[in-house]
Amino acid sequence: MTDLPAGFELVRTLGAGGFGEVVLARQTGLDRLVAVKRIHAHALAGADALERFRREGTVLARLTHPAIVRVHDFRREGADALLVMEYVDGASLADLLDQGPLPVHLALTALGDVADALAAAAAQGIAHRDVKPGNVFVLPDGHAKLGDFGLARVVADASVFRTSDGTATGTPAYFPPETGQGLSEPDERSDAYSFAVMAYEVLTGRLPYDGEGAIAMIAAHWMREPPAPADVVPGFPENANDALLAGLSKDPAARPLPCALVARLRSVPVADWPALPASTGGSRPTVRVPATAPPAAAVPTRPRRRVTRRQLVLAAVALVALGLAAAHWLTSEAAPALAVSSAAVTVTPSSGRCPAAEFAATARFATNNGSGRFRVQWTQPDGAVLPATEVAVSKGTGTTTVLRFRITGERSLTGRVRIQVLSPNSALAVSPEISYRC
Repeated sequence: MTDLPAGFELVRTLGAGGFGEVVLARQTGLDRLVAVKRIHAHALAGADALERFRREGTVLARLTHPAIVRVHDFRREGADALLVMEYVDGASLADLLDQGPLPVHLALTALGDVADALAAAAAQGIAHRDVKPGNVFVLPDGHAKLGDFGLARVVADASVFRTSDGTATGTPAYFPPETGQGLSEPDERSDAYSFAVMAYEVLTGRLPYDGEGAIAMIAAHWMREPPAPADVVPGFPENANDALLAGLSKDPAARPLPCALVARLRSVPVADWPALPASTGGSRPTVRVPATAPPAAAVPTRPRRRVTRRQLVLAAVALVALGLAAAHWLTSEAAPALAVSSAAVTVTPSSGRCPAAEFAATARFATNNGSGRFRVQWTQPDGAVLPATEVAVSKGTGTTTVLRFRITGERSLTGRVRIQVLSPNSALAVSPEISYRC
């Protein structure tokens, strides 16, 4: 976009597609960075779309909630529409989900912010109409902002389903059943349904419905019952399972609004959430161990593209003391196939205070006198799951491994550290509760 209005300087292009482009620009008069979205005339869905877009932009400019992407200005550039918006320096929730499951604390933070945004919009009589991960932007501090209010109605986006008269009604995968049947216009209860679909996806790693094509997907929302999250993810908390199913109710009046749904999800202790399968993408923390020396204290690493809360940065720094044998056999007999018979975890200290605290979690394993290696996976007290690693046992009755981590920020935290044996057999150990107080 080289033809920016007077008073704006191009910084770089943020994205482009069939309906238009978005650039990062500097508004020189106010010396601030803004996102400028141009929607080309050929992408506007209907003759009156431009005027409707202007009216909606005027309403949205009055929404001043921290979890809503601010609209600063609307302009007409010939037949094109130009939106000047707050610049959000982050990644879309859709992009983060493509990289793998989110830690539960980060997922609930983002969902809570979107719920607050929808409540603020509903208080002004505004329905979003297209709640989905692609319209949620996660900031570097882990908080989220909801954008593109009403944009689906005026932009000819192929991902948005439209009726025979061209009316845009939303994205099929997040489609409220009453809207699909033509029973009502979108409102806060239809937004609540789309929000529940998104929450289901974030917390289980999959959508509740699938179908071949838009019509089949839309019909699934009002013809089929969603699979229970507990049937999708073993160990899924019962209270969270019931809350998500309530959010997906076919009856709009029976659905909890997003803030109420998030409150029910947050009532589940972090330690009770199961870990979703690890991904190979960059959304998870990376533990780096020196290749040429025994693991000791390593420099904290920064995840690639994974977003963390500024108020709570919990970075694992190293797994140390791998393969320290607790005892050695005095005989030269061949050791049996290795198996872990039990595990236990302790954390010292048990509490810490702002602005930072160091902790060490020690896992002790009893084995069956075998030798070899077994795979383990740590879960931090904020719910973040670390990559699996191996522990070596040299013909001993047990072994110990240590996870050192640091908590910083201005938010209190309570939680437990978990370690799970993944192979050659299964075992799980959970620490006593630790606390970080501010």
